[in-house]
Amino acid sequence: MMNTPMIHVRWSAVPDRPGARRPRRLGRAFATAGLIMIPWVLYLSMSLPEKAMDSHWALAWVGLDSGEALALFATGRFLKRADNRCTLTATAAAALLLTDAWFDVTAAAPGGELAIAIVMAVCVEIPVAIVCTVLALRLIRHPFPRSETVEQESP
Repeated sequence: MMNTPMIHVRWSAVPDRPGARRPRRLGRAFATAGLIMIPWVLYLSMSLPEKAMDSHWALAWVGLDSGEALALFATGRFLKRADNRCTLTATAAAALLLTDAWFDVTAAAPGGELAIAIVMAVCVEIPVAIVCTVLALRLIRHPFPRSETVEQESP
């Protein structure tokens, strides 16, 4: 059997990948977004009414936003490590963000509450979901090179 030299393809050599020059910076941004959501989740847990039409209304919202925070944070950590598992967490984050946008808008009372829900959906939740989806799709087409991932995980 003939030994073939291993070809190292660097992340920055693939031009159509998100954050092609700085995957660690994008990873840091995702991880930061997940951490920033923690105070928001705490605020929600204290400010949402305990009872609405559903006796677990507040718990449902806190749980959904906690899932978003975890998915964003995990995406950032995996992306910083050039770990292809970030496609899974980015996909989960996108789904959770779109779900949150949908329920925010459909459950909001008419007036100011609805306006805020629409602004949050259009300016934050949907754009971040799109970024997560594009990231996942691009990494499915062009995964991180195996050798680069192994080198970064070794102590």
